Amino acid sequence: MSHLVSFSNLFKQMWVQKSRYIYLFFIINLFTIVFISLFALGTGNYDLTFFYTSTHNLGNFWRYNIATLTIYFDIAFFAVTCWQNEKINMSQTWHLAAADEGKTYLANVFSSLLACGVFFLLQQIVNIFLLIPTMGANSIADAFSQFGLSPYTPNVPGINVSFEFYWLFIVLIILFIYFFVSFTNFSSRIISDELPVKSTLWIRLLIIAILVIVAVYVGSIVFSHLQNFVDTNRSLQTYDPIWLDDILLLVMSLVFGLCDILLVKKWVEPKIVNR
Repeated sequence: MSHLVSFSNLFKQMWVQKSRYIYLFFIINLFTIVFISLFALGTGNYDLTFFYTSTHNLGNFWRYNIATLTIYFDIAFFAVTCWQNEKINMSQTWHLAAADEGKTYLANVFSSLLACGVFFLLQQIVNIFLLIPTMGANSIADAFSQFGLSPYTPNVPGINVSFEFYWLFIVLIILFIYFFVSFTNFSSRIISDELPVKSTLWIRLLIIAILVIVAVYVGSIVFSHLQNFVDTNRSLQTYDPIWLDDILLLVMSLVFGLCDILLVKKWVEPKIVNR
């Protein structure tokens, strides 16, 4: 693997691995849509678990439920990419490549980010076709507006919404979770290895749980202060304050991302190569 020295080559190789999961999940997504549609048509039952529509019509059923199904599959796909990221992060094969550890780590994260984006866009293509019977020419705008990602999304009265900030928010929240998951993985391994007792899976899980609890507690305090700041500032109340969330997520992503790169270079890579 000595030829994998540049970020672009690393990115391409990791993308090949992760693109397989895109096709797999997309096929399962399509199969689920076909199965639910045939079941609803065959039984006349449109009030399924987690899915509901007031009108017993297949077109209206998907108009009300495409966002729900999309989100379920997005969460599942995102969880798989998190798992695959950490598998690559701890892989001896990748760390033996003649490349900078920071490049390897970032190529891993951003290839997963691209995979999530491609998977979501493929879902939206299907959603557009599902909306055509009820929305017609507006199906494209409606498919994205259900996630707040369309310039034609109706504004909340009294609040100016900029859909670009919602796109940025989704990207940043995915990056932040990727970086935080890696941070908890690296930190738990370092701490468990330094403890006087033998490192076990249960000890690592306990350390991860403590790190997550601390992060949630600190995050709740920060977001509480942020909300108080918005509530006491009248000029901010006329705009959607999601841009503040974007700034906060960007800062946290940079902090955890830099910590991850430092941990990879100083601990993870030497530990893996020498094992």
